[in-house]
Amino acid sequence: MDQAAVDFFQLLVQAGAVPGEDFSCDAEQQAYRLNERCHQLLRTAYPEIDWLDFLGDSQAGVKERIQKLHQQLGHDFVDQLIPLMRQRLTALPEDQAAGYVRAILAGVESATGIVLYPFLKNALNLSEQARLEWLLRQEVVAAPGSACLQDLLQAAGATAADYEVHANDVWLTETGWQKLSLVWPGDGDWYAVEVHPRSLDHP
Repeated sequence: MDQAAVDFFQLLVQAGAVPGEDFSCDAEQQAYRLNERCHQLLRTAYPEIDWLDFLGDSQAGVKERIQKLHQQLGHDFVDQLIPLMRQRLTALPEDQAAGYVRAILAGVESATGIVLYPFLKNALNLSEQARLEWLLRQEVVAAPGSACLQDLLQAAGATAADYEVHANDVWLTETGWQKLSLVWPGDGDWYAVEVHPRSLDHP
């Protein structure tokens, strides 16, 4: 990484952005990836700079990515997921809610390139938006459990026949696995449950 990139990343951190969560560097494409929260932090910390002109629209092409994903799934994933997230955030205690929302926002963006944050924020009232920002700033959070995967699978169009949850294990049919793989990273670092891509008829 050249010095200009290092200086820019230091500026992002000073603005309050979290490396790997709010921003990253795509070495292959030689481009920065900043989520909407990162853009907002920059606008707040350095209001004299036209960040939209400097960095481009953080949601550029998002409609096309969402449309393509929905066609692949045969289901309106984003439209279904946001209400599920709102309900889940209301029900979960603080540490679990923080782990849940951070895992879904980061995981979906990693797998699809779709930044969910602005969609989620727009679905919340002012007090819920304030809580969301507070949750995203927590340093210590509970590891996300099966609730993340259940909401992702449901939003992706999986039915009760496509997956089963047993304690810290999630069993998927081939259909369930295919749907999950379109919206979620393949490595286990994103969740604290074991995912088994095997037929429910043969555990």
